Amino acid sequence: MTIHLSKDLEQIVRDAVRAGLYAREDDVIRDALIRLKQTMPGDTEMAHQDAKGAKSPSEEKPLIDALNQRLLAAGLVIQLPDPAEDIDDDDPDDQPIEIVGEPLSETIIRERR
Repeated sequence: MTIHLSKDLEQIVRDAVRAGLYAREDDVIRDALIRLKQTMPGDTEMAHQDAKGAKSPSEEKPLIDALNQRLLAAGLVIQLPDPAEDIDDDDPDDQPIEIVGEPLSETIIRERR
C-alpha cells in the first residue's frame, strides 16, 4: 500500500522517528491509525485488541515530557511552553462574583438530608 502525505505530515512522521519515539515510519502511521480507530464509534472490542500495550494517560505524561526535551535538544523547537504563563490573573472577566446566601456546600448537604 502506498500512502501520500503532505509535506507537513511527512515532517511530523520523520520528526517522531528522529526523536526516537518510533523505530520506523510505518510504526508512526500504524499508531496513528490505531488511535483513530479508538476514537471512532463502532466495534470497541476490536479497538481494545488493537491497542494492547497502549499507555494510560499517567504513563504518557513522562513520554510527552521526554519528547519535548528531545525536540528541544534537536533544535526542532525553540522553547517549551511554560504552564505558569497560561495563568491570566489580571483578566477582569475572571474575577470572583459575590454570592448572597449560604455557601454552596451547605446547600448540597442540606438537600441531601
